[in-house]
Amino acid sequence: MKKQCILSMCLSAAILCTGNAFAAKSETVKVDAKYLETKAEEQEPMMVELPFASQLGEMATVKSVEKEGEFQSVLVKTEKEEIRLNIGAQTLVVNNETGVPASLEDIKAGDNVFVYYFPAMTRSLPPQAACELILINVGNKTPAALHQVGTVTKDKNGKYAVTTQAGDMVIRIDDKTMISDVKTKNILKAEDLTKGTRFLAWYDMVTKSYPGQAYTERLIVLPTVRVQEEISDTKNTVEVTEADIKNEQKQQDLNSANLVENRELSVIANGQKLESKAIMKDGKAVIAVREAANALGCKVSYRQADGKEFVTIENETRKMTLEIGKDLYISAAVQEGMVGMTAPVTYGIAPYIIDGKTYAPADLFEALVGFDTVVEDDTVIISVKK
Repeated sequence: MKKQCILSMCLSAAILCTGNAFAAKSETVKVDAKYLETKAEEQEPMMVELPFASQLGEMATVKSVEKEGEFQSVLVKTEKEEIRLNIGAQTLVVNNETGVPASLEDIKAGDNVFVYYFPAMTRSLPPQAACELILINVGNKTPAALHQVGTVTKDKNGKYAVTTQAGDMVIRIDDKTMISDVKTKNILKAEDLTKGTRFLAWYDMVTKSYPGQAYTERLIVLPTVRVQEEISDTKNTVEVTEADIKNEQKQQDLNSANLVENRELSVIANGQKLESKAIMKDGKAVIAVREAANALGCKVSYRQADGKEFVTIENETRKMTLEIGKDLYISAAVQEGMVGMTAPVTYGIAPYIIDGKTYAPADLFEALVGFDTVVEDDTVIISVKK
């Protein structure tokens, strides 16, 4: 079974993007043909997109579960090395046997787990990576495969084919497939699977074709990963008045005005008004990185390596390395061995250099952690969190 790989550099880390970690299981080819045979003319054309960072997945043994301040991590030993997996608010723990959500408290030293983590790692010992999902209670059973929906097609017999966003798998489902939501446990339909939906699927056998094909009797939909903090649902009943509606419309109009393309804005960083202006591009405020970073008490350095350009922003606790031309933002603790590496984030705009100045979205300082970035009227305000 073929794999797709992308090699890049960010945060002085090697980033390996690959397809599903279950590729090794493609050597077993005993799949009922009725689930896998679908003529090309019975399907709609497939649109395949490669996500910016496919997760790595592998078996591991838990060495310890640790907490340092607000950060939590799980130190695991894979077949090749020890890795510190940093746990965030969006990290999921799921029981592989039942498909039911679990918690970090259910994990202890000595447990065998299957982990999905982002391929960007620090060069610390042990290396650190942001963890997306931990499957517990794996035992001798096949761990669930983590995918994202690319396209969903339906053949003339009413059977569905889910092509993954990475383009490496086609997963067949039919009326015997149980589809549910991991949190609500609500029963879902194939029509509920939309582009970008993350899901777990259990299957043992995969064809040798590319993309690989498999049939699943159980598929569980996972929550959408959000870059910003998840907003909790309120249980309070709020009466909406006509004035509320007008105010909401006024705010929406203001937000629309703020997003006018190529509009110049003033920049205030840590209470200092900067000489350089920000500019709106694709809905993001783009700023001169060094000037803002210095005002925020950060050091900025530039280097070239392997024909690429890198700009590193660093303060006493955290650092972030930007690769010019790559829309990927990750930060990590400065001190080696400390937990706190963030998950990779994209803002739709890659860092670029004009006249010796590096420009990037102001939101990068939120990814650096410890800063707030807001756009108010004609001003970008970047402040240090208290």
